[in-house]
Amino acid sequence: MSKSGIGMVLVVGCLAVTMSIAGCSENAATNPSALMSHDASGHLHGDAISDTSSSVASDLAAVRAATAKYHDLSAALADDYQLGFRGVVTGCISNPTAGAMGYHYFNWKRMDDPTIVAGQPEVLVYHKADDGTLVLGAVEWVVPKTAWEQAGNTHAPVVFGQELHVLNPVLNWYIEHAWIWTHNPSGLFMDWNPSVSCP
Repeated sequence: MSKSGIGMVLVVGCLAVTMSIAGCSENAATNPSALMSHDASGHLHGDAISDTSSSVASDLAAVRAATAKYHDLSAALADDYQLGFRGVVTGCISNPTAGAMGYHYFNWKRMDDPTIVAGQPEVLVYHKADDGTLVLGAVEWVVPKTAWEQAGNTHAPVVFGQELHVLNPVLNWYIEHAWIWTHNPSGLFMDWNPSVSCP
């Protein structure tokens, strides 16, 4: 195997281990209640997103409206979302004790742009339903920490009052999830969802 091939294996291995370790820590951001209308399967209905702030609820409703079409994966693919980012985060991401996230579909152009636009998340997070189909569960805002700092920023980005955080030091990305399509018992803005699992 070439040196570059060995290097990629090591990076992916480190990524898997670090995701497991990093995921054991709680998100340091505040954890507002996620009072959402959902059925027994955990899927949301209507526009009943509530939060400690009515303005946040309104803003998240706008994000739901902007991403509703992505329940159809083909629409996400047509808008340049694809599974994984440059060879990493291509599988179902889970934590042995805290739950899972699922499959991350990245918009690479947005990943390369060191800005955060609330209505244009860099990542769509899907998980599998009982019948094996992919279900849109969350959106995720992501910006590489190095690119963010090179753009002259000295503080972590913030979206909907949530300060983005680095969960995985190997990737070194600022991230923030919002579980706007699948209920998360741990909280609307938490990384891991105990009601989601990987195959």
